[in-house]
Amino acid sequence: MIAAVQFNLSTLVNVLRTVIDLLLVWYILYIVISMFKQNMRTMQLFKGVLIILIMKLVTMVLGLSTMGYLVDTILTWGIVAIVVIFQPEIRALLEKMGRTKLEHHLSDDQKEHILIEIVDAVTKLSETQTGALITFERSQSLIDYINTGTKINADIKSELFNTIFWEGTPLHDGAVIIKDDKIVCAAAFFPPTDQDLSPIYGARHRAALGISEVTDAVTIVVSEETGTISLAINGELKKIPRKELRASLVNELYWFKSDEEEGDEHE
Repeated sequence: MIAAVQFNLSTLVNVLRTVIDLLLVWYILYIVISMFKQNMRTMQLFKGVLIILIMKLVTMVLGLSTMGYLVDTILTWGIVAIVVIFQPEIRALLEKMGRTKLEHHLSDDQKEHILIEIVDAVTKLSETQTGALITFERSQSLIDYINTGTKINADIKSELFNTIFWEGTPLHDGAVIIKDDKIVCAAAFFPPTDQDLSPIYGARHRAALGISEVTDAVTIVVSEETGTISLAINGELKKIPRKELRASLVNELYWFKSDEEEGDEHE
């Protein structure tokens, strides 16, 4: 009787261990796929790996030695090939995981002031088809990118954005980064995305997507060719009508929400 109980307990422990092991593997795969779901190259990679694993299973079941050797060779050298070919994506994943978490404390009055000035500036830039790139730092530090630009540390004013992005100024290329209630720098450089984009999107859009893939920053892009306003968030580019810009920023920055609601959004 005791031996039977011990056997059942041992079996249960082994089953639980296997289940936990599988759940952890699937969770890691889910995180990786979620972070790179916008990148078609990465999705094609996962499909290819899945096909190879299925082939490996078939060769084991049917006892196909020659085919099994070929699949094993592909798996062995495939890991090296993946590291080389997908080095930018792997670097982006590690950068995103290693970013320092920050806390920003702005009053509702400060947030309202920022929104008024930003919406006014972006609307004017859009109407005059002046290219612009404006990034909000959120919970992940942008200090590495701030250091690539020209330090300003100025109050957020609509007129200042129009001056910075005027084509005659040396700061019009690159991004303006906003931290708390300050413009901390201009002409910052962002790594461009590796996504396959339509030719209608230029360097600013590629840079906006690039920073959104490795951080949780929210970036406003104004097209120089069309005046179209877009938001780059989590590796996605969303076109925003001028009249909806304020509401979109409030939603994406999680402003004017209770602490409980904000915590739910980040989960």
